[in-house]
Amino acid sequence: MKSSILRAGVALACALGLAACGGGSGDLLLQGTIYSGVTKAGLILVNNGGDDLVIPAGATSFQFSRAVSTDDEFNITVKQYPSNVKTCTIVNGKARANYYTIAQVSMSCEIKTHPFIIKIQGLTTSGLVVVNGTDRKEVPANSTTLEMSPVYEDGAYGVTVLTQPSGQTCTVQNGTATMGSTDQNNNNVVVNCA
Repeated sequence: MKSSILRAGVALACALGLAACGGGSGDLLLQGTIYSGVTKAGLILVNNGGDDLVIPAGATSFQFSRAVSTDDEFNITVKQYPSNVKTCTIVNGKARANYYTIAQVSMSCEIKTHPFIIKIQGLTTSGLVVVNGTDRKEVPANSTTLEMSPVYEDGAYGVTVLTQPSGQTCTVQNGTATMGSTDQNNNNVVVNCA
């Protein structure tokens, strides 16, 4: 009889202890800030291996629909990346839930980049300067290619001639487009000099 009462008392104490910790109450909405890199659909986050959350393109924050209980452990991970993302870093994504910890979660994603090679045809003199956005390169005489800074996948590029070479005129062919998903499809920009 004593052991039955003792067991009932222990069970009651455990239940009260869990209630005091917020166990099972689902009172906190797990959320976070997205600082960069979600430019395309396809990102899926999960908490503790479940509770999938689809993040739309351009999102700057996220919030799981299923509330977590105070003092429950949460662990936010990436289930699926968008096709143009190399990796995402989640800061403070694993902790015990309380009003402080759920407000400290943040994430940044790194978009893939691809080499950007421009073909140069007919250049025999010096002085040619080519730009793509803020990337500015001087092209030596007799060059046949020019390597610009890498371009983000799905990012726009716009190549123009800033300065003409001495005694020649150069024009850009296929200078404006969007970077594709492979390194091989970005070599159609040509600077023709005569």
